[in-house]
Amino acid sequence: MNQLVKAFTKSILEGDVHSLLELHSTSIHSKIDNFTFYEKIIKPSMYRIGDLWEKNQITVADEHLATATLKYLLATVFTHQEAFENHPKALLFCIEGEHHSLGLELANEVFKEKQWNTRYLGSNVPVKDALAFISAWEPHAVGISIGMTTELTRLKECIGEIRSHHKEVEILVGGRLISNYSLDFLEKSKVSSFHDLLELDEYLTDMSEVLVSLKG
Repeated sequence: MNQLVKAFTKSILEGDVHSLLELHSTSIHSKIDNFTFYEKIIKPSMYRIGDLWEKNQITVADEHLATATLKYLLATVFTHQEAFENHPKALLFCIEGEHHSLGLELANEVFKEKQWNTRYLGSNVPVKDALAFISAWEPHAVGISIGMTTELTRLKECIGEIRSHHKEVEILVGGRLISNYSLDFLEKSKVSSFHDLLELDEYLTDMSEVLVSLKG
C-alpha cells in the first residue's frame, strides 16, 4: 500500500490524471473499494503533499496543481449521479479561515455512498453564511472540517451559534486537527468528532438506521 501511496502522490504532483485513473482502476481490480481507496491512498497522499508544502519542498504552484488534479479525479471517478432528495440531509463546510477542503470532499463522498442528500459549501465559510443555509435547508447533520489550531476560536464560536439556533441538529467535526488532538470542549457541546473516514462511515451507518426507525 505504501508504494501505491508514493506512486499516487508522485502522479498528483505531476498533474498526471491518466496515471491517477490507471492507479485507481488497478486498485479496484485488486478488490480495493472506493472507501478504502479514500482512506488508505488519497488521504495519506494529501497529508504527504501538505507536509512537503509546509517544509518548502514543493512550491505554492506545485500545491495548487496537486489540489486541482485531485479535485478533477474526484469529479471524474467519484461523482454520484443519483439524487437522494428524500434521504437524510447533511450540510458540509470548512470553518472560516480553513482553505484546505479536499478532506471534506472525501467526507462528502462517504455521505453520498451512505445515500445522504448533501450540500457541500467548500472552504472558508463564515459562520453567518452557514447559519443562513442551515435555517433555509434544515439539514439533519452539519459537518465541519478544521485543520489548524489557529481556527479553534472560530470553531467554538461556530458550534455555539449553531447550538443556540438549532439545538436538535447533529454537529460532526473532522479534519487534520481532530486526527492529531483531543478537543474536550466538543464532547461538552454534544459534538461528534471523527479521526478518519472509517469512523465517519460507522457513525453514518448507525445514524441512518436511527433516522429510518424514527420515520417508521
